Amino acid sequence: MTKEAKAKGLGTPGSCEVCMAWGLHPNPGGSKILCYACRAWWYKYPADSCGTCGATVPLRNRVCRACRHQAAFVAGRIKVPSAGHGARLDLTVAAATGHQTFLADLIKWNRRHHLTARTAQVPELPSETLHRHPLLLKSPGSIQLTLFEPVRDFRRYRIPNGSKGRSWTGFTPVDPGYADFLVDRARDVAAVRGWNHCTIKRVKCGLMILSALHQPSERIKATTVHALSRDIDVPAVHLIDILNDLDILLDDAPDPLEQLVRAHLTVLPEQIRVEVTAYFDILRNGAPRRRPRSPHTVDIHLRLIVPFAAEYCAPRYSTLRQVTPEDITDWLSKRNNVQREIVALRDMFKTLKSQRLIFADPARRIRPGNTLVSPPTPFAADQLKQVARAAAESPALLAVVALTGIHALFPHEIRMLQDSDIELSTRRLRRGEVSRPLDDFTAEAIRMYRRYRDARWPDSANPHLLLTQQTAKRKSTVSDFWLKRLFKGLPATAESLRQDRVLEEAIAAGPDPLRISTMFNLSAQASLRYTRAASQAGTETTTG
Repeated sequence: MTKEAKAKGLGTPGSCEVCMAWGLHPNPGGSKILCYACRAWWYKYPADSCGTCGATVPLRNRVCRACRHQAAFVAGRIKVPSAGHGARLDLTVAAATGHQTFLADLIKWNRRHHLTARTAQVPELPSETLHRHPLLLKSPGSIQLTLFEPVRDFRRYRIPNGSKGRSWTGFTPVDPGYADFLVDRARDVAAVRGWNHCTIKRVKCGLMILSALHQPSERIKATTVHALSRDIDVPAVHLIDILNDLDILLDDAPDPLEQLVRAHLTVLPEQIRVEVTAYFDILRNGAPRRRPRSPHTVDIHLRLIVPFAAEYCAPRYSTLRQVTPEDITDWLSKRNNVQREIVALRDMFKTLKSQRLIFADPARRIRPGNTLVSPPTPFAADQLKQVARAAAESPALLAVVALTGIHALFPHEIRMLQDSDIELSTRRLRRGEVSRPLDDFTAEAIRMYRRYRDARWPDSANPHLLLTQQTAKRKSTVSDFWLKRLFKGLPATAESLRQDRVLEEAIAAGPDPLRISTMFNLSAQASLRYTRAASQAGTETTTG
């Protein structure tokens, strides 16, 4: 190494005789081995005994260069300070800490490296940022506007055969790194949500096709994903979830609730349609002093108001301004669900009056009194036996019947009930912040449904108790439509079973509203409804 270094003119390897730094030191014919910095010190400053370490070397202000470097090192400085700044350093620190050996002629290089790191970073080009972080992109400087939106035809693509899924046919990604990023993201989501191999393969194929049609800096439209799912068997719901999580989805799909509202209102005359449409726009989107309502509430009001406007108002009037209180009373006298109809009509006319679309509110003095609420009625024995026979063949229906018929849970509480809320080991059922004991029938029904669920969806990561083929691969709850479909063809529903259970408790324990309210988490008005029905049922039994 020494011969090679000398042959190349790099200097003599060794330790500097002044600062003890090890490195390749230039020694043009001299007997001493000195680094570049100490050569200047050797000719500039006189040699004497250092006031800190006692070495006989060139000194500056009675301190050698090695002690100065150690003082700067301890103080966290990179460059040895000059004479003007040396007074602020404790130059005697080397006597207590000793000298930290270092490589010669690297102090200046370290300083240059340090200053380079502190300078402002030069912004990278979009292409370089794109290659490293496909989703954290800057907006492009110029955007090519779309003249017209073409109709995409995905039928020329197909899902590749084989287990590995590498033989993609009919498309090539614009940026392979970006496509791999999306596929890796799909694998992570699949591991969390328990997707099977077939679902993972179809999701991968959909992401590869979308990456072949879009630039990494381009957002993917939801309508494109639905068109892809329509032409090829790929799950649009899973693709939209992944793209939405990555914030690269442009949700341009039409709102299904808005389409439902428009479809129901097409049968109305023009002026009535304008007025009812204004009400539902406020109901869905809110107003300066009104919050938007849930889609479920909008759907209920739609099914209650449209029959009144189409069947009663449309043949008689051309606008809702002509409706009188007598018209509303006449309509309600022929309806079954009077309580909800009054609430919906009062809300609609009050909103239209506040928006100055009508002159007076005809439903203002019509109150939804207690007499309009239909009292709960108990089920007959043959009806309960029919429900029991159907529940014995369906584990999901059996679990729902147990939760409604014994614990009187609301349908929405059953849909939102998580698997961790039921502890079979301790026989407890958590209902919000309340924990109640679990009976044998409900525990056995839950145990049977868990065995059924684990056998059908063993890899599902959905935390809810009830699952379907769609929700098993996601984290959402089952739909209200699915819960109602369980009771199709039966003389009962989940809500009617709940009411029958509360009424049974009111009859058995006596008309005590406080007990009913505490036991089933009901309001005072609702508990009075069951106690009145229980008192009436007891009176009829005594009379009979």
